[in-house]
Amino acid sequence: MQRVIIVEDSKVVQQVLRHLAAQWLEIEVDFAWSLREAAGLIKHHKYALALVDLTLPDAPDGEVVKLMMKAAIPTVVLTSAIDEYKRLQMIEMGVIDYVLKDNRDSYLYAIKLLAQLLRNQGSKVLVADDSKTSRNMMRQMLEQLLYQVVEAADGEEALEMLCEDNSIKLLLTDFAMPKMDGFELAKAIRHRRGRDELAIIGISASGSQSLSAKFIKYGANDFLIKPFMPEEFHCRVMQTMEQLNMIGKIKDAANRDYLTNLYNRRYFYQQAQYKLKHDSKKQTLFLAMLDIDYFKQINDTYGHQAGDEVLVSLSSLLQQHFPETLTARLGGEEFAVVFEAEDNDDANELMDEFRFFISNRMFSFAEQPIAVSISIGIAAVNDAALEHVIQQADLALYDAKGQGRNQVVFFVEQVQCIDEI
Repeated sequence: MQRVIIVEDSKVVQQVLRHLAAQWLEIEVDFAWSLREAAGLIKHHKYALALVDLTLPDAPDGEVVKLMMKAAIPTVVLTSAIDEYKRLQMIEMGVIDYVLKDNRDSYLYAIKLLAQLLRNQGSKVLVADDSKTSRNMMRQMLEQLLYQVVEAADGEEALEMLCEDNSIKLLLTDFAMPKMDGFELAKAIRHRRGRDELAIIGISASGSQSLSAKFIKYGANDFLIKPFMPEEFHCRVMQTMEQLNMIGKIKDAANRDYLTNLYNRRYFYQQAQYKLKHDSKKQTLFLAMLDIDYFKQINDTYGHQAGDEVLVSLSSLLQQHFPETLTARLGGEEFAVVFEAEDNDDANELMDEFRFFISNRMFSFAEQPIAVSISIGIAAVNDAALEHVIQQADLALYDAKGQGRNQVVFFVEQVQCIDEI
């Protein structure tokens, strides 16, 4: 489990930071009041990041920063004042960034910066520049932000890397490159990957005002003129990636069911259609339709809030049992799963194991036990259209309901029950 250490001697400021950290950081956070206390914590824990006050009662000259640097902990500094000497000193020491303690928004910025840095870990960034010196400089600054960095010496090489590796989330591209310049690179990759998948920052040593406008029009999110200050580079990169993260969250929320957090009907149809067309192992794919038995009785007996709790609990169990599958709530008490199995018998067995698990598990609401069972219809995914496969699974589910519920039916041309209680 990753941890963050925050060192701050002001009681008021530490209270603000504790509140914000609880909101934004989903990992363990340790707080220290002094250099001595921080040193003790470092001896017992390994920290992914540190946020430290530059001036402490027992460390008036930034000794706490040196402590973090010696322990190889990426560090963000809080300071009430900054001059050019201190700024250069912190850059030379290798701190990620410094934040002036002006107001509450400064502390929010600092905590959100830590959250973004934690997300950066493992994220891949491509630097495209024909100058090895420039690539090395940007690599160092990006690695300081905890990114994984790959390089390309020209536009064609960068385009090939981007087409082959969808895990690259940020492209920093120089304008003047051999074979393919930055404009053409941005234009070409935007035909393949949208702004919700890849962020682009254009870079140039030219001070031409038209360059930034052209880069934006060709698909870039931002633009930087060389030479740039480390702080400007860090801020532009972090803001661009924060925007990408926000777009991702909005897009994901639009694809999720509001209650269960499973994928919704619209997204399920889109992704299931894609899997049917592109999955090379589609002969091993199956579609299951699940329905909660007598769900209306649960609502009538225990109340709609209890019914919602059953839906949420069942959704969580579905995700736990089928973590690598496309799972969705289609509406009401009906769910769908697209999954892989070796053959028809294996598919039937997988679903019946889940049905058996649910029927032998006691759900609860407000300390009231609620018995739940499900009926399941399965159809094999062959060369049929998605609508046809869903219709087949739905017919099998209808048959399972008609034969007494709490059972699994596998669709065949003459629908019949393969496994029932």
